[in-house]
Amino acid sequence: MPPAMMLLEMEPATTLHFCKTPTNTSPNRTLKLINKSSGHVAFKVKTTQPKSYLVRPSSGTIRPHGSEEVTIILQPPGEGQNHRFLVQAVAVQSSVPVSREQWADFKKEAVEEQRLSVVLEESETEPTTGGKSNESYGFGTGAAAEAGRSNSAGEAPADLQVKYDELVQYTLMLEKQKKKLEADIDELKCAKGLSSGESGGYTKLHIVLVALIAFLLSYAVKFMG
Repeated sequence: MPPAMMLLEMEPATTLHFCKTPTNTSPNRTLKLINKSSGHVAFKVKTTQPKSYLVRPSSGTIRPHGSEEVTIILQPPGEGQNHRFLVQAVAVQSSVPVSREQWADFKKEAVEEQRLSVVLEESETEPTTGGKSNESYGFGTGAAAEAGRSNSAGEAPADLQVKYDELVQYTLMLEKQKKKLEADIDELKCAKGLSSGESGGYTKLHIVLVALIAFLLSYAVKFMG
């Protein structure tokens, strides 16, 4: 039996809740992985229903005492039984990504595991604002508020919800890309030991991309606000 999870702390720790509504058939949840150790930890997120979920990132490496947010999006129709997730973690020497072949070479006793159950719910009504339960099911409060404000402008709540969902998912993707580019810059400086002048093209290119993504993120946040 694989060892229990000691390297990572997970939020939530045991159960992922997804609530579908008439205007939101692809709710998402964020699984936060926190590295409790003083070394690098590689992780991998698996599911028993890979066609029903979009998981980003599904694997990676977390720095000592760092954290990673994994976005899990339920894909339509999002039905079936035995939906579960498995998080695997193993201590590694650096932040270099671990390949599939390297994962296969790890000894079973070195790979820690923790399972999460899934609760799929359906609601005929949209979540109301002000309740704590809205925070547990992805979009909730912000989308409902936007839909209410848009009625006076003549835009259908369902259409606005679709646009809002797309914008949220696009914002999450940009945030992940921004973090990855920042990590790539750190890796280039550490691995090659180059000064900012010597690293030249690579570092400047990454900085330009990070600036572009930051601009898009700020625009997206203003739009949602």
